[in-house]
Amino acid sequence: MKKVIMLLTGSTLACLLVLALSVGVHAQTGQTEGQQMMQQPGTPAQFSDAELQKVATAYLEIHEIRMELQETLAGVTDPESAQQMQEQAGAAMVQAVQESGLDVDTYNQVMQEVQVSTELQEKMASKLEQMQ
Repeated sequence: MKKVIMLLTGSTLACLLVLALSVGVHAQTGQTEGQQMMQQPGTPAQFSDAELQKVATAYLEIHEIRMELQETLAGVTDPESAQQMQEQAGAAMVQAVQESGLDVDTYNQVMQEVQVSTELQEKMASKLEQMQ
């Protein structure tokens, strides 16, 4: 379980960063599910088991994409090629989130809460362990 929690905290920020950068490429219009779920300051976020399951599914896919990108980038010396590969990986990450049934804002909101909530970290770790 410690390994899963370390995985969550270690690569979560990288995943959030890539997704945040990718959102600009895939701008969304109108009010999204994530915007509807915005919470009042100071109140703990509540996410359903179904939402956490979707996030866990997307997280595992994003983690794989990120690992593949790191392996691929290790041999690339051309900055333009590296940039293009990063953009393609970002688009694949956005697609992974959307295919899990979430929007990027909701995924990011959950992952941000995972960073600050031990309870939510444990729930996510449990979901991830069940999936592996």
